[in-house]
Amino acid sequence: MNKTIAHLIHAANQPDHLEIIIVDAGSNDHTLRSIKSRNCQVYSRPDFVLKKYKSLNFGLRKSTGEVVLFLDADTLVPENFDAHILGVLEKPEVVGGAFEFDFKDRSFFLWLIAMANRIRYRIEQSYYGDQAVFCRRKVALKMGGYPEKSLMESAYFCRKLREQGKLRLINKSVKTSARRFIEHGILKVLWFDFRMWIRFLMRMNVQRFGKKYWCQEH
Repeated sequence: MNKTIAHLIHAANQPDHLEIIIVDAGSNDHTLRSIKSRNCQVYSRPDFVLKKYKSLNFGLRKSTGEVVLFLDADTLVPENFDAHILGVLEKPEVVGGAFEFDFKDRSFFLWLIAMANRIRYRIEQSYYGDQAVFCRRKVALKMGGYPEKSLMESAYFCRKLREQGKLRLINKSVKTSARRFIEHGILKVLWFDFRMWIRFLMRMNVQRFGKKYWCQEH
């Protein structure tokens, strides 16, 4: 987490304009203790465990800026990310978007997964949380924030955003951890994710698989 925050500040075009809000849903390390020394708003909400949408909505309600960026703890943003976001939001019809996806770790199979992901989110403009989804704060509040979904909450959120206006994909990559794939097996996790995506496209229920997913995350 500390690395993510330090990188976020360093990568910003206007770091003094950042409002950093951290919602911790029950971590068991010393993350919060070290973060409190930084210029961040930190909230400990162990009651949000396995319910990421609650953490995202809590942070949304605590924010005061015009634009909100939802960032996973293990995801690093590209240089000048804030300028890129403000650039696409200059068009009033654009209400939000996300960045291209890539892994911090390098291997041929992870590269293939990253490329498959890029195809996936171009088929349906629904982005995942590890793509650093951003939007206009007023729009997010107007539509009630993230839906109460225990799995693929960001993809459902993007569906709702598209009802409010256009989304834009920024042609700069965030880099996220491949820990889930490495620890649980690339093919096993890929097969699970593919099935969830197909069910999502077909508008079938995926929420009963939420517990299995979060067991992979922790």
